[in-house]
Amino acid sequence: MTFCKLVIRNVGKHLRDYSIYFLTLMLSVSLFYAFNSISGQPAFTGMSMTRAMLYDQLSTILSALSLLLAAVLAFLIIYANQFLLKRRKKELGIYMLLGMKKGRISRIFAGETFCVGLAALAAGLGLGLVISQGLSLVAMKLFAVELNQFQPVFSPAAFRQTVLCFALIFFIVMACNVWSVSSVRLIDLLTASRKNENMKKTHPVFPLLFLLLSLALIAAAAVLIRRNGILPSRDSSFFQAAALALAAGTFLFFYALSAVFIRTVRTDSAFCLKGLNTFLVRQIGSKIRTNYFILAIVCGLLTVTICTVSIGASTVFAMNELAQAAAPYDLNVLSDVETDGDSSIAEYLSGQGVEIADYASRMEQISLYDADITYGELFEGQKLSLWPIDEPVPETQVWVISITDFNRALAMQGKEEVQLEEGQYLINCNYKGTWDYIQAALDSHPALTVGGVTLERASDTPLRETCFMTSVGNNDRGTLIVPDHVVSNLEKDLNILLVQYRPEANPDEILAKMIPIGLDEAHGYRYAEKNMMYDAFYGSNALVSFICCYIGLVFLLICAALLALKQLTETADNIYRYELLRKLGASKRQVSRAVFLQTALFFALPLAVAGLYSTVLVDESMKVVEEFMNMHISANVTVTILLFLAVYGSYFLATWLACKRIAEEQGVYGRY
Repeated sequence: MTFCKLVIRNVGKHLRDYSIYFLTLMLSVSLFYAFNSISGQPAFTGMSMTRAMLYDQLSTILSALSLLLAAVLAFLIIYANQFLLKRRKKELGIYMLLGMKKGRISRIFAGETFCVGLAALAAGLGLGLVISQGLSLVAMKLFAVELNQFQPVFSPAAFRQTVLCFALIFFIVMACNVWSVSSVRLIDLLTASRKNENMKKTHPVFPLLFLLLSLALIAAAAVLIRRNGILPSRDSSFFQAAALALAAGTFLFFYALSAVFIRTVRTDSAFCLKGLNTFLVRQIGSKIRTNYFILAIVCGLLTVTICTVSIGASTVFAMNELAQAAAPYDLNVLSDVETDGDSSIAEYLSGQGVEIADYASRMEQISLYDADITYGELFEGQKLSLWPIDEPVPETQVWVISITDFNRALAMQGKEEVQLEEGQYLINCNYKGTWDYIQAALDSHPALTVGGVTLERASDTPLRETCFMTSVGNNDRGTLIVPDHVVSNLEKDLNILLVQYRPEANPDEILAKMIPIGLDEAHGYRYAEKNMMYDAFYGSNALVSFICCYIGLVFLLICAALLALKQLTETADNIYRYELLRKLGASKRQVSRAVFLQTALFFALPLAVAGLYSTVLVDESMKVVEEFMNMHISANVTVTILLFLAVYGSYFLATWLACKRIAEEQGVYGRY
């Protein structure tokens, strides 16, 4: 039989052994191509400047992430091949017993790997081409690009990058396979399927000490992360120490868990002597001890997946909500009274060639005043823990707005007026960074003296309205709403022109005229425009969504594939053990339950530990995102749960059914 025929026959014969491996490779290739092909969509060339800048950043970040993820995928493929090699050792040993040289055996296995890899690459590129079209539509929606501009496209750059990357990975895999086959002995190949894990006997105290030490390291890492956050610092090494402690604690935990688990369960003789529990406990203990390294790696990757997907989804939902609330007008222009004087903003714009009245269906100019108290005085008695961007707030004077101007702003938004009696005050705050402090200040100040006038509290709860827009979203840190006569005793700080466009107005034309106004450093005029803000919000949404989904999907795919491949291999290797149980009188249901419990525990154990880690890391990561983006984010795990059900749950179900099928084909169930 020729070499090529033998390779092709072997691939066909062991097609089911390669099924999950092939599926994983195909999905990896398709995702790799799809995400890297986004930049080839022609519809993105006509985006606004803001969205185009964020889109360029997305392409750059995805390219950088692709290199990192390619290295992780290489680890997955190499590791999976080692399992497949172990699965085939007996067959390769027979080849050697019949006189076939190791070099030829190596070439056969390398040829099989090449055939499966080539087929997976071709299928993955085909699937990736389909996925990339849908991904482009999603990207266009996130970047607020009209869907009618969509064009089906093939990206030669992404194709070349994918082929080169996976060709290099397959070359490394084949080299590793040749070395592995060439270095083993015949006796190892023939007896590989009947070798038990060598459980070295140790003093009973050592595993318990190792487990306690691992828990201490994990707890220490959690404390360091809670106190110092998750960002590395040049001034201290707390983050590095926490990362090392967490990694060491995780590996040590899985390493010691097996012996502690077996010894703990054996103390309950009634449980051990029931059914197949003795066999099951020994199998589970051996599985944990044998695979402690891969369980620790999978736990780390699952932790990253849970954190990235949760943060990405939560950020997107928060920014979508913020985009709606932070832009109630089409345009507002701010004027610094100290720099520009107390004048009409519309008249100034007209003098600069911007006839804003020609574009506006409605305009109102309102004013903000400086109170004679600071936010520090308003927050007196509270322990402040402000975001870094808000550190100057305690020394800043509190803003004040008259009830008439406040109601004019609400009327521009189509909202009902707020009622305020003489001698009363209200507080408006829509900024999450100071909301709690404003609420506490309102509770502790039933009366305030503003501009020499003592005012009583009109409500126990701050309002959450948006008086004017800024480029960074809602940032009203707390504005006092007072009767009109009170502001006459205060110094005016800002004039603000609020504008709603006419239906036929062209926002791009207005923005083009406003750019020189905003760049004029000699004056204090600044503007915020609704479409410009939406570009930033939607662009940021897309940036966060794509990065988190890319990392989450690939890492989750890697974890599920590793566990599935390992479980399938071990199930096939342990077939003779299940046959022996049936000969000893075990029922079909008992054997089926044993296979199911092993598979379920193998998938659930790293996920449970990763879930515990994520409860700490997600919270700390949220704080970093909040400080960076100047906004509050509520953790949303819905998308994470759906993703795990779709990918992780599907792999678990497929693995369980495949293990059951292997047992049935070997006659464990069928002969009885």
